[in-house]
Amino acid sequence: MSSIQKKHGKLPYTAQFTRGSGTDRIRQDKSFRTKKEARDWLYQIENDFVNGSSFKKSKMQFIDYYKDWVKLYKEPVVGLATLESYRVSEKHFRRGALAMTRMDQLTRDKIQMFFNNLNLAHETARKDLGHLRACLRDAYDDGVLNRNPAGGRIRVVADPRKTKPDDRKFMAIKDFRRIQNFLLEYDYRLSDVNRMVLMIISQTALRVGEALALRYEDINQFKCEIIIDESWDSMHNLFKEPKTKNSIRNVPVSRTAMNKIVKWIEFHRRELFRRGIANPEQLLFQTRQAKLPDSNSINSAYHQLQKHLKMESKFSTHTMRHTLASMMLATGEVSLAYISHYLGHANIMITQKYYIGLLPEQVENESAKVVEIVDFG
Repeated sequence: MSSIQKKHGKLPYTAQFTRGSGTDRIRQDKSFRTKKEARDWLYQIENDFVNGSSFKKSKMQFIDYYKDWVKLYKEPVVGLATLESYRVSEKHFRRGALAMTRMDQLTRDKIQMFFNNLNLAHETARKDLGHLRACLRDAYDDGVLNRNPAGGRIRVVADPRKTKPDDRKFMAIKDFRRIQNFLLEYDYRLSDVNRMVLMIISQTALRVGEALALRYEDINQFKCEIIIDESWDSMHNLFKEPKTKNSIRNVPVSRTAMNKIVKWIEFHRRELFRRGIANPEQLLFQTRQAKLPDSNSINSAYHQLQKHLKMESKFSTHTMRHTLASMMLATGEVSLAYISHYLGHANIMITQKYYIGLLPEQVENESAKVVEIVDFG
């Protein structure tokens, strides 16, 4: 039996579809702004019931539905790296009881219990929750679920041992300057490709993939700019479009850094030719093995550099990106809009949420101000 009821509110029309009775009863309901939308939804649900599509899916185990959902809705439209993140979430979902739960038996408390026991880093758990919510939202819209069990508040519970603390997200300015100066003054050889990548990142805040994808033609020595229009995917060994549309940009560099890059290009071309190593794509970081380094080797090189400079080796390559962004904001002379553009973010909100934080020096200065205000006597 189907019915449409009217009540007060922003969504006054509630359509309800019911079949069967007792434990075999199937019921779905949804609210709409107009009566026409409610009728159209009921028609679709009744048609699905006759064909058995959405109702069969509601009896599927969540993990099977999720896998099919990724294949149908995500695989054709997202990049390989993003698709890999959905598949990593699938591996996490298989760990707990959530995987063995049928779609129509999913509840908010079961989902929360899963995240309570996930024991992963905060950022990893946050991605898993985002993927799960997107999946169940589509399941609700498609009539597979009577309600969205992930629609309410679900807390991300992270393992603090696996979550990067703030003191590993930002370097002290004096330490960062030491790294910059070392990389600018270093005399590079062909075996130092990884360090040269680090030099450019330390001057530009590029993502590792963006730096690795650079070609000779991307270096504009007259304008002191680097052109970013593609990224290297180390996992799949291919070039791809940058992370967002805004990631296609021109990044300014100092004349000192540009002179170092130009000197590297001259040396790199000459040395590859001398050794008989082909570089048909004119890649800035082609190695002696006639390939590009992978992102893990760049990160390892950064840890080795910290040890070489007698620093605690706790910072990842991405820390340079965080630190440079915070240094720009701390001056008060660079707009947030430009910093967002400089980093290639999709929008300013991402810059605010993930990259702009307090540098160690800022914490010390702000703490002193607070004490001065409180202790006014």
